[in-house]
Amino acid sequence: MVCVIDIYQRTFILKIVMYYVIQVASGKEQKVIDDIKKYKGDAIDFDVFAPYRETLRKYRGVYRTVRERCFPGYVFVETDDVKQLFFDLYWIPDFTRLLGREGLTYNFVPLDEDESRMIDILYSKNSDRVTRISDIEVQPGDKILILDGPLSGIETKIKKVDLHKRTVTVEFMLCSRLVEAKVGINIVTKLD
Repeated sequence: MVCVIDIYQRTFILKIVMYYVIQVASGKEQKVIDDIKKYKGDAIDFDVFAPYRETLRKYRGVYRTVRERCFPGYVFVETDDVKQLFFDLYWIPDFTRLLGREGLTYNFVPLDEDESRMIDILYSKNSDRVTRISDIEVQPGDKILILDGPLSGIETKIKKVDLHKRTVTVEFMLCSRLVEAKVGINIVTKLD
């Protein structure tokens, strides 16, 4: 959530930019993003993305960085005008639905503050909405210590560590549901 104040006008206008979720056909995420960007142009206080994660995969004995989509079938939009977004999406042919609509009115429910914070931590604008690989240290008893990366500061959200696949499962609320997101890890050192 970002507050923008227009200081060039005599009056101060407070705009609150929130995250909303669009459900699309799985595999059509990038096409919908491209269509929305083409339709919206370079609108201020607007961002549309489908987050990715980087993981390490072993091919022929060598670890390589691979990008995977985090939430297939979902696109995230950051905007301050959700009603306009809803009407703009009418012209997007692959649009399925904007999540969070309450009843028959146009009151769409944005992600709450904690959900938005997790999106900002894991899928930051600074990293092009891609969750980078976190460096860890494996300590005695298979406990891990986060050295660097997006997992720093959210250690309490980690629910499962898979050293073989080099992933960590993070649980958090998204659209009022408990979801799991995998984050790639790089084992820097392993202490015995």
